[in-house]
Amino acid sequence: MKLPSIPGAVLDFGSQSLRRFIQVEGAQQATVLSAQAFTSLIPFLVVASAFGPGDDDLADRINERFDIHGSAARSVEALFADSGDVESAVTWVSIVILILSATSFTRALQKMFERAYETEPVGWKEAWRGLAWLAALGLWLVVSSPLRETLEDVAGIVFAIGMSTALGFVVWLATPIILLGGMDWRRLLPGALVSAVLGALLGAASGIYMPIVLTWSADKYGLIGIAFSIQSWLLAASFVVVVGAVIGALASERFAPYFERLGKRRTGEPAG
Repeated sequence: MKLPSIPGAVLDFGSQSLRRFIQVEGAQQATVLSAQAFTSLIPFLVVASAFGPGDDDLADRINERFDIHGSAARSVEALFADSGDVESAVTWVSIVILILSATSFTRALQKMFERAYETEPVGWKEAWRGLAWLAALGLWLVVSSPLRETLEDVAGIVFAIGMSTALGFVVWLATPIILLGGMDWRRLLPGALVSAVLGALLGAASGIYMPIVLTWSADKYGLIGIAFSIQSWLLAASFVVVVGAVIGALASERFAPYFERLGKRRTGEPAG
């Protein structure tokens, strides 16, 4: 039997990925994720940054991450509340409401993975999974941001990006495991790898175009321009997540027979 050529196999996989993306309504999923991130996850991150270690708030981290200065930096600082203001305004009731609001993002992310991997919907009894993911996200932010800055200062930007890719791989491997439960981690490897690589490329590109876009938006439209620019970046990041999940799910289906043989080999069962 003649094996398909590599270009033909790549084109076939690409067309199947596109069909799967359309089937799961990938564009709509990415739009919902970005909207939920802007309205629910960003406020959660504002509070988390205010109460987290260090003196920097979310505005400072955005300015440092994208190397923003001048009017754009001032607009970002005006858009997001200062850490001191946040700490003085936050109450236990508002924290509970904020966490419940943030779970709307985790639910949207959960539904996206369910559609991409064609799994059964997670019931309301497992709503704790969204809270667990938020806790893991907070821990990851506390660890990754200082680590990336330290590595960038010590070993250079290339090594820091490599470490960011490795951290992204861990994040996108753990995310569907936490949100869906019962998933074979080997099935999630392709999606985690694709999401990590695309995320690293987006991060590298963002370091170039985001300072330009944010500065132009701040000068032309003020605070609303900054908000639109951040929303656009969240939309691009959401497409990365959805595309990674779709491609990963399709790749895992192709490699499923190999994983089954590997599992039987480890348990001593006949490979068949």
